[in-house]
Amino acid sequence: MAPYDGGPAFYDSIWSTSSYNPSPASIYELKKELRLQQASWVTPGPQVIDSHDREEVKTDSWILQLSLNDLQEIEDAVTHFQSKSYPRSQVHRNTGLDLNRLQAEHFPLPTLGAKIKERSKLFHNEQPYFLVRGLKPQWFSKYKNVVVFLGIASHVSTKRAMANDDATVLHHVTNIEAPDGNEEKTYRGPANRNIDIPFHTDYGDIVSLYTLSRPASGGDFHLADINDIVSKIEQSRPDLLQTLQEDFTMAHPGRPSGFETRPLLFSTPSGGKVIQASRSRLCNGFRPRPAEIAELSPLQIQAIDALHAAGQQVSRRIRFLSGDMLFFNNLRMMHARDGYVDGCEAENTTRRYLLRLIMRGDGWEEVPEPLRETWRELFEHNDAEEKVPVKEGLFSFKASH
Repeated sequence: MAPYDGGPAFYDSIWSTSSYNPSPASIYELKKELRLQQASWVTPGPQVIDSHDREEVKTDSWILQLSLNDLQEIEDAVTHFQSKSYPRSQVHRNTGLDLNRLQAEHFPLPTLGAKIKERSKLFHNEQPYFLVRGLKPQWFSKYKNVVVFLGIASHVSTKRAMANDDATVLHHVTNIEAPDGNEEKTYRGPANRNIDIPFHTDYGDIVSLYTLSRPASGGDFHLADINDIVSKIEQSRPDLLQTLQEDFTMAHPGRPSGFETRPLLFSTPSGGKVIQASRSRLCNGFRPRPAEIAELSPLQIQAIDALHAAGQQVSRRIRFLSGDMLFFNNLRMMHARDGYVDGCEAENTTRRYLLRLIMRGDGWEEVPEPLRETWRELFEHNDAEEKVPVKEGLFSFKASH
């Protein structure tokens, strides 16, 4: 297939309109400009956006493999939460009303908890992600899986995030149809579809994902360190990094104005980088940018797409197993996902189904000033206000990414 070469007018047209998924032409041109691949390696088309150039992570240094003793501690902690913390009649209603009170003291893990806290201390510098492996969610009820997830996560952080006017703190990441198939009235974002998801961040310090089941095919997860992304971009397009550090106007459904204006990329006092870039809020896609917000400039669109192009080059692929529980530094790590095909009961295959929590980093340094109001909205609330739905449901736009 011939390369995209339509002259200056065609080049400008590539970034004339923002979209949730960057166009193949955009990624092709950016990979050439950023010298991320030899031109002969890159052929335009959907495979450019779908491909991630790093191999699956095979080292186990970032994996906390649960022992039989760890698994017994988890079972004992579930029993403790159910029998001692709350009236049994309340717990077994499975409504989630009492789950918002679950913290580490209600889910004691004498040995495993210490291991988890040690891993959490490395988030800032040495190891910005780790994975707990060895759970068997197919052996648990949905309610018990939620208890286990919240309980283990409480040893990473004591504070869960909820969006403005949306008290939900536990989100179901799986392919869900809109009620009555009406997507004009009901927001159905990328987390509730089986499509490719380009590199982005959620809102908050730490993101955790718990894999209840895997799809029949696809659905691999990708993590990319913003410091590695920046290194790739600055070699040939430092102007894009400057653009990322300037103001972008994006949708923000929790604000009276409906939008916020801030940079996407920040420098920390220690010399590192912080990234907060939600493509759902920035780009036209499953919900168009509000009419009162000016369109992004071609240079801004190019800069956002460059995060994805460079992210593909430096990313680490993770192929989740059922029961995997991933925690990562969301201020430093961008993430993406391959599209997938769910299985079906007739063929004894499963659907891709994850649970998500967003948490505050205990004792972390203050976030950059332009993010602080959003962080107050996310984290300054009482646990009793939180909703922890056990039953699957669509993400709201306020909780989208």
